[in-house]
Amino acid sequence: MTLCAAWVREVDNEQELIFATDSCLSCGDRWHSGVKLFELPRKDCLICFAGDTNRTYPLILNLISSIKFDEHLANTHTDISEVLDYLTQLFTDLCNSISNFEPQTFAEALGDFQFLFGGWSWKANSFKLWKLSYNHALKAITHDEANSSDMVCTFIGDELETAESSLNEELVNRGRIRSRSFDMEPFSVLVNMIRKNEFSGIDGAVQLAKIHPPGSTEFLGVYWPFFNNGKKTFLGKDVSVDNNPAVRFVDPDTAEVVENALPDSILDISEALYGNNVEFLNKCYPNGEQKTDLTKREKANLKDIFEQVAYSQFLALQVSTEGDDL
Repeated sequence: MTLCAAWVREVDNEQELIFATDSCLSCGDRWHSGVKLFELPRKDCLICFAGDTNRTYPLILNLISSIKFDEHLANTHTDISEVLDYLTQLFTDLCNSISNFEPQTFAEALGDFQFLFGGWSWKANSFKLWKLSYNHALKAITHDEANSSDMVCTFIGDELETAESSLNEELVNRGRIRSRSFDMEPFSVLVNMIRKNEFSGIDGAVQLAKIHPPGSTEFLGVYWPFFNNGKKTFLGKDVSVDNNPAVRFVDPDTAEVVENALPDSILDISEALYGNNVEFLNKCYPNGEQKTDLTKREKANLKDIFEQVAYSQFLALQVSTEGDDL
């Protein structure tokens, strides 16, 4: 199966809802880079799953299509609680519509699966998180809400006792039991359980996304299996020329975003090299030294400028080399 986690992260009195999962899909055979964390057509919620891919994928694809083509559901003015009610009924109807499964029983044909669904509720002015599964006694998909009055973290999938025990150890080691809040401890638990190779159903690079209040999703890549000797991965797949999403990447050991370093100083801020960007460069590098309070936008613009200069120099070198060959 898998191991998925979702939790409310609180650092410096700021909160965000984070989803993380491994990338192993089991449907008779086994895939080690399957997408298990899904962005929905509205940007204030996420969904992931554990269990039978033959059931979960059709259900999630139906949900994505339903929201996309329903103006009421797609509008973030519709609270996430209404989306929950809709998807619960949708999943119930789809599951109950399964037929021609004999000689299996319905329970055998349906299989075993769970979902984590959550996001920002503007009505409650807080994050909401639910675990959903099929209740055979009620013949319906039911949901349990994570306790919003306490530390909010929910695991679904395999080896749940091990995950909970490891999480408690992480909290003790980091001295966060008394704080009654999470940082990135659930992420570390997932990373460590995959790396141990002791759990055959928990495998592949970590998939990671977060929701910022008041409701905007951000998907992140992860260096895997380590930062120093690993590759950039995104949604379980290696980043390449053909698969190169514009996302930030996380160090799996520190759980921190790895920013591409900017130079501390620049010796030559000339118009010949930087063109119309000279004034901006001088603002960011007064007297050639990087100022200490660069904004995120300034950092992003600087990276774009340096990439453009590097590419121009590369082209110039190619032309020079071709000239020498002649």
